[in-house]
Amino acid sequence: MRIVTCAGGARWEAPLVRGLQRHELGIELVRRCVDHGELLGVALRDQPRFAVIAAELPWLDRDLVGTLHDHGVTVVAVDSHSASRPLDRIGVAHQLPSDANADDLAGLLHRLGGDESPSIARAVPSVAEPGKAVRGRMVAVWGAAGAPGRTTVAIHVAVEAARRGLRVLLIDGDAWSASIAQMLDLDEAPSVAQAARLAGEGWRQPLETCLQEGPSGCSVLPGLARAELWPEVRERAWIAVLDAARDARAVVVVDVAAPIEEDEELAFDRVPYRRNLMTLTTLAAADEVLLVAGGDPIGVRRGIVAHRTLSDVRPDVIRNVRIVVNRVPRAARRAQDCSSQISEWTGRPPLAFLPSDPLFERAVWEGRPLHAIAPRSPWLRELGGLVTAVTT
Repeated sequence: MRIVTCAGGARWEAPLVRGLQRHELGIELVRRCVDHGELLGVALRDQPRFAVIAAELPWLDRDLVGTLHDHGVTVVAVDSHSASRPLDRIGVAHQLPSDANADDLAGLLHRLGGDESPSIARAVPSVAEPGKAVRGRMVAVWGAAGAPGRTTVAIHVAVEAARRGLRVLLIDGDAWSASIAQMLDLDEAPSVAQAARLAGEGWRQPLETCLQEGPSGCSVLPGLARAELWPEVRERAWIAVLDAARDARAVVVVDVAAPIEEDEELAFDRVPYRRNLMTLTTLAAADEVLLVAGGDPIGVRRGIVAHRTLSDVRPDVIRNVRIVVNRVPRAARRAQDCSSQISEWTGRPPLAFLPSDPLFERAVWEGRPLHAIAPRSPWLRELGGLVTAVTT
């Protein structure tokens, strides 16, 4: 039974390792690792069956446990009673007290030797089990590059749903250019980076501690304060944030960035980072995907290309996509041309046509939604039918 250990200098490691030298225990210690990087490198290269890790190490998180699990390594945590978090929330199913001896550890490892590793959450959040509370409905707002109005639509869908009495959470999941906090005149922190960190640690504090109060009682989770912080949001942590959001609110609206290419994995200490994972994971998890396209020839073409690209990259997601045309020209003929082209190339007519409204300039400058500036706006009248369609 091949194992590695990583205790960060904990007192229990040395006597435990000495005890494991007894041949009759059937345990082969591959290496005593000193840090996160060495542990991952040795585990992925030598493929031991178990990793025995001190529970209090700050980098023992959801992504580390998941990466080890993906490579067939089961984590056993040794708890010195100083770990203030439920380790089962990050995927650690097996624990030992710090006063356990080599016989205790060997007995546990041999009992687990034939078991499957504990399951770790994958790319799509699991469906709620029968008898549990119904999870919130998730609406992802996405679209092609070129500022067709993704964030504007996301904000106003969330505000309109909140005005109807629904408990709503608006999340800025744009890893390239987050802007919801600025558009609503909110603080940039806490943000998705703090929420992802809490999720990775097993929720030492609940998601609610990261939320801010937005317009009409809509809760808001702002995006990254700086674009270069995107590596702080890893895949399993982001999935956990979306799961927690759906458990906490009836409607979750997530604004995501345009790029959906399967970007190359960048390895840091052998943990992969992908900048577009927030968008791809959200699109896969959403109940509804609103593809926002601009109401002009360039915007329509970009929207059609985005639809085609998503069909190629994630064909399982395309069935949930509904197109919203924003800033539609007043001329009826031009609006009809937009509708005809979208229907012809995507096989489905647009869900909504949102007209141009010059008052959005004032809304941006004042950091308020259009509801507070022009509640009778034709744009909001068209939005009403859209919100009914995606929240019921």
